[in-house]
Amino acid sequence: MCFKYALKRRFVFVLEGSLSVFFCFFLLLTCSFSYAQDKALLYREGTNTKTLVVASDEWPPFRMIDAQGNFSGFDIDILAAVAKLTAVEFKVKRYPWSRALKTMRLGGVDMMTGLAYTQERALYINYVDFPYYTCSPAFYMQKHLDNDIKEYRDLYQYKVGYVLESAYFEPFNSDPKILRHGVVTETQLLKMASRDRMDVFIGTDCQVDYEITKRGLWPKIKKASFRPAGKVELYLGVSRRNSSKPLLEILRLALIELQQSGQLQQIAARYFTPESIHN
Repeated sequence: MCFKYALKRRFVFVLEGSLSVFFCFFLLLTCSFSYAQDKALLYREGTNTKTLVVASDEWPPFRMIDAQGNFSGFDIDILAAVAKLTAVEFKVKRYPWSRALKTMRLGGVDMMTGLAYTQERALYINYVDFPYYTCSPAFYMQKHLDNDIKEYRDLYQYKVGYVLESAYFEPFNSDPKILRHGVVTETQLLKMASRDRMDVFIGTDCQVDYEITKRGLWPKIKKASFRPAGKVELYLGVSRRNSSKPLLEILRLALIELQQSGQLQQIAARYFTPESIHN
C-alpha cells in the first residue's frame, strides 16, 4: 500500500515537473520570439517598417521650416536618429500647435514632439516614457518697464502673452486672475515684443533664449527676476488611437540608446550652448 502510494506520488511529481518544464520552455520560446521581434524593430534587422505621421509647427531651434516648407532642427534630428535605430519612419507635416493637439485627439495624426506632460493631454496621448530634453518656464519683459516681476503676484499688474494650448507651470496654467493674450507661436510673441506691442510674455527658456539671441533682442528684452521653480520636460507622444505598448517601448529604448551612446548630447550641441543643455 505504502509502495503504491509512493509510486503514485512519484508519478504525479514527475508529471507536474514535466508540465512545469514544458510551460517554462513555452514561455521562454514566446518571450524569445517577442524579444526577437522587438530587437528586429529596434535595430532594423527586419524588413518591415512602420511610418508615423508627425504633426508639428515651427518652434526654433527644435523645429524650423525653410522657404520650401522643409523641417529641420533638434527634434527633426532626434527623429532621424531614432529612425536609424529602428524600423520606424517619420513623416513630418505642418500643423498649427492647437490644431495638432486636436488632430491627435481624433487620431488624424500619429505623433507629436516637444510635448510637455499634462493630465488633460494624457487622456488622448500616450507619452514615450523618456523625456529627451528639459527646459524651464521664464517670463520676459520690456527693459524699459519700471516694475520688475519679482514674485508670482507681480504678474497680476500685466497682461501676459502666451502660446495657446501650451503648458507652463501651476498655478499659472489655470489661474483665472492672470490677464492673458494668446497667440499661436512664441515667434509671434517675440515679434510683438520687438514692436512694443507686448510688455510681458511667458515662454520656455531653451526656445525663447535662442530666438532672442538670434534676433539680437537682448538690448530690448530681459528676463524677469521671478523664475518659476518647475521644469518643462519634453516628450515624444503618440495618439492613443494609433499607439501600442510595443511601439512606445521601441521609441523609449531608442531614446535611451541615443542618450547612453552620447548621440543625444551631440545633437543638442548643434543647437544649444553647453551651459544650456538639459537632458
